[in-house]
This record gives sequence, structure tokens and C-alpha cells, in this order.
Amino acid sequence: MSLAALTAVVALSIDMSLPAQPVLARVFDVDPEDAQLTLSLFMIGFAGCQIVVGYFADAWGRRRVIAGGLVVFVIGGIGCAISPSIEILIACRVLQGAGAAAGPVVARAMVRDTQPAAQAAGILSTMLAALAIAPMIAPMIGSGLLDVLDWRAIFATLAVAGVAMLVLARTTLSETLPVERRTTASLGGMLASYKRFFATPGTRLPMLVFCATFAGQFAYIADSPFVLLEGYQVSPTAYAFYFASTALALMLGSMTGGRMLRAGRAPRMMIVIGTVILGIGGGLLALGTHLPLGIAGFMVPMAIYFFGAGITAPSATALTMEPVPEIAGTASAAIGCAVMISGALSGYLTTRIGGSDPAVFSGVVAVMSAIALVLALLTLLGRRLR
Repeated sequence: MSLAALTAVVALSIDMSLPAQPVLARVFDVDPEDAQLTLSLFMIGFAGCQIVVGYFADAWGRRRVIAGGLVVFVIGGIGCAISPSIEILIACRVLQGAGAAAGPVVARAMVRDTQPAAQAAGILSTMLAALAIAPMIAPMIGSGLLDVLDWRAIFATLAVAGVAMLVLARTTLSETLPVERRTTASLGGMLASYKRFFATPGTRLPMLVFCATFAGQFAYIADSPFVLLEGYQVSPTAYAFYFASTALALMLGSMTGGRMLRAGRAPRMMIVIGTVILGIGGGLLALGTHLPLGIAGFMVPMAIYFFGAGITAPSATALTMEPVPEIAGTASAAIGCAVMISGALSGYLTTRIGGSDPAVFSGVVAVMSAIALVLALLTLLGRRLR
């Protein structure tokens, strides 16, 4: 559960700030897509720093890297809370994202250090189920802080949460990478490690499945404040409830996937099952937003999509890391970086092009679900051919 908590730092950082997006646009007198940069550039900082974090986790050990990352996360949170302008807020969000990179990267590596692929997928499913609690409560916390205080309180709370997680990591986690298995830190070694990961058969396709799946998820995460609050005219409290419902669907999907894995389903079959459900959700969303179905035509398909994502993501992660257990930190970082970049681009472009229009948003999700399904089928076919 400590690993799930460390992974949750990213969800908290994103989801607590979602209700504040329209507020930031008004306070700093900027367009919605400029306010959304506090999300997308957080993700870019998070994605880019993973490249370094993952390699150093293989060279220096897991616990040291987690501690350093959380210290940077706390500093970034404090900077956000006292930012006098949108430019400084965005810069501090990038720093916060860089610090947040350590938790998920090292958590996945620790799982792979100790478990083979099938068992790792089951543990990752359990972690995702626990992690899904954060998106269920984070927007409610953010909305409550906005009502009682203001947007700065959200980032101050994140800084306090970072301190708590630092204490948790130092007191509960043991080192899983012995000194004799560590690599020597150097620029050449880092480049060689990533070259080895991408050149290894079986790593690329499942990672792309995860990327396409998360692109649809983050389009919702980034654009939902505008689609729901402005497009459907729901209240901030109702928005928090709707957002929590998709997080609940993600948790149920991951729990269902974990049970199926423990019952003997292969991870490659799991990503096909999960992406079929994604495809159903994406298709229903495209239909529901073009018919006079109201908020139900939007939220029900999104719940289906998130349920499928809960099944897909853990198995896709485990399959990507399976061929390279000796560089688990590097593999975890490559996955995280690629997935976060895909999500950041999807979220920014969806918000910039579509704004509060549900129809544009539904097109993005439908396309991403179709791409994920095709890639999952190619992953299964490639395994059988090998």
C-alpha cells in the first residue's frame, strides 16, 4: 500500500487542481488553454524527468531516488502556492511534476524487482485499484478548498502531502535492488540502457497500448472541467461527483482485471479484453454526445472506458517490463515518459481544439480506443508468431 500511495502523488497533483482550472483562467485573465498548461506542462515535467529518475534508480537504488524526488515535489508545491503570475505557476508546476516522477517509476520497478510478469500484473492491478481512490476524493478536496479558502490552498495541501509521503517512504519501504545488481551511472550508460530497452522484442507494442489508452483518459481529465462545468453547466460539487464515478469505474476495472489474472488469464489476453471494452465505451460516447441524451450520454460511456482502462493498463505495463527485468527502472521510466507525453499532448490539444464541446472530445476518445484495440491485437498476434 505504500507503493500505491507513492503512485497516488501524481493523481492528487492533477485531480485536486481540476476544479481550479476555470478559476485560474479568470484570476490570471488568460484563455482556458493557457490555464490548462498547468496540467499539461506538469505532465511534461513528470514525463521528462522519468528518463533520468529511472536510470538513476537502476544505478543508485530505489529508496534514495524516491526521497530526492519527493523533496523536489514539496519545493515545487510551495512555489505553486505563492506564485504571483500564471508564468511562475506553470514553471513551479513543471518542477512539481519533475519531483513527482520518482514515485510511480520506482514503485513499478520495485514490483518488477520481486515478481514475474503475471504476478506483477496482478500486483499492479491491486495498486491501480488503491490508486483510483485518489481521483475519487481529490476533486472533492480541491472543490472544498476553493470554497473555504482559494486556489493557493490546493497547492499548499499538495506540499504537505509530499512531506507525509516522504516520511512514509523512509519508514516503510525496504531497498529491493542489491548493490551488486546496480549499474554505473554515466551518460553513455543511460543511453545504452534505453537503446537496449527499445531494441528488445516485446517491449514496444504493449507500451503503445498503454499510451493510446491513457491518451483517452487524460483527454477526459484535462477537458472535463470545461466540458462538464461549462458545456453541461453542472455545479462544482456535481463535477466532483461525476469525476469520482469514473475513478470508481477505473478501480472496479482494475479489481476485475486482478481477479482474472489470479484465475489464470494471460496478460496478453487481458489487454485485448480491456481494449475491447475501451472500444465499446468510445463508440457509445461518440453516439451519446450526438444524441439528445444529456449528461448520461457522456458519463455512462466514460465509465465504461475507464473500466476498460483499469483492465488494460496493469497488464500492458507488466508485458512491457517482462523482457528486461535487469533494467526495470529504465523500463518503468520509458513507460511512464511515453504514457505521460501521450496524455499531455492529448489533453492540451483536446482542450485547445474542442474547449467545452462534448462532440470534439468524444471524437478523441473514440479514436484512441480504436488505436488501443488494434495495438492490443497486434501484441497478441506478435506473441503467437514468436
